[in-house]
Amino acid sequence: MRQQLRLLLTKALSYLPTKLPVGVTEFNKFADDVIALSGQYADRDSMRFAIASMLIHAPHDKGSLSKHYFVVRLRKSAANQVASQVFQEIKALQDKPKPAEDTSAKEAVSNGQA
Repeated sequence: MRQQLRLLLTKALSYLPTKLPVGVTEFNKFADDVIALSGQYADRDSMRFAIASMLIHAPHDKGSLSKHYFVVRLRKSAANQVASQVFQEIKALQDKPKPAEDTSAKEAVSNGQA
């Protein structure tokens, strides 16, 4: 019960801007908080990499951002990766040669037999 209350408070506070981390220890704590809020749907290093990339690309005039800002972008990044994989799978299927019966039908059409 206490842990659920703590998570609820953490989620509520995640909407308030906090100072961005400026040290490795601060970054690790910050990243752990963001990962805890978002749920760990990839390995920790991949998620830390994504958070670090978001920090680098965050607006240059912001020294504080909400952790929710990062939670939302982590989910979007994960969704983008899934969509990209689906695109690649569909493209690979489309690039596969058609079965032999399809090519023989095309040959018959091109030879004027259809």
